[in-house]
Amino acid sequence: MKIAMGLTFVLVGVLLIFGIFTGDTLLNAFVNLVNYWPIILVFVGLSILSSIKGLRWIRYLNALLIVIFVLFAFFWPSPFLSGERAVKDTVTLEALESSRSIEIQFNLAMANITVEPLEEAASSTAAVIDYTVRGSNLRIEEDNTQLSQKFVIRPDSNISWLGTSTVVMKLNPNYNYVLKFDSAVINSRFNLEELKVDELKLNGAIIKAELNISEVGPADIKVNAAIINSEIFVPDNVRSILRANAAIKNIKTDLPYTGDGEYVFEGKSFDFSSYIAFDSAIMNLKVSD
Repeated sequence: MKIAMGLTFVLVGVLLIFGIFTGDTLLNAFVNLVNYWPIILVFVGLSILSSIKGLRWIRYLNALLIVIFVLFAFFWPSPFLSGERAVKDTVTLEALESSRSIEIQFNLAMANITVEPLEEAASSTAAVIDYTVRGSNLRIEEDNTQLSQKFVIRPDSNISWLGTSTVVMKLNPNYNYVLKFDSAVINSRFNLEELKVDELKLNGAIIKAELNISEVGPADIKVNAAIINSEIFVPDNVRSILRANAAIKNIKTDLPYTGDGEYVFEGKSFDFSSYIAFDSAIMNLKVSD
């Protein structure tokens, strides 16, 4: 086991030196570990056998197999990045005449998520969702009040944990939205430039997000995860206030830093302010306009 650990650290060090590790690589490794974790039991069993006299040669075989598995985890295309799919369908969320605000909440194990404006839609259409979920359809629960609607969307079966869900959600620019996503792993792109998103919340273990901030209304964006790799694009007409908290963080931005944990960007003639908060253990963040 010591041999395997030593070789693994050497291998990881070499990969870091040559800059092979990226946010996608870490996401890929995490998903492969989730899908193939029983292999670790094989390594434990081989380690136990290697302690028996006459079978000590197994430790060298075990070390080699562990190194091969580490390479496999990082570089074998996982469903998260390779695009393996299962159940495909499209659903339409209809808004009530009295609705002024639409809340949409997703609960998915691992998800590729895209949010963008809906073009040429009926005025009553709140959202059109194209989805792919392994072995399951999506179940939609609706809760209505006088002025708002809430949709909670989750897989019909727990088998969806075995693969990555893909969601492309197109929203009607005529409505105000509250969007909430809860997943273990999120790989996402949010094109909010033409959308009125009052609130966006992302919660997960690992989150990769590309965020285009809204140009038509203020947004309150909160991202919480153990590892965050994100890129934010801020329009000229928006005053953005960014708070980024992490034990280890790398932030690349031209935004002025106030010195109290906040970065502030003000366009030439901003119309409103948007608030962005990131909380994680490890963070890689790029902000541009």
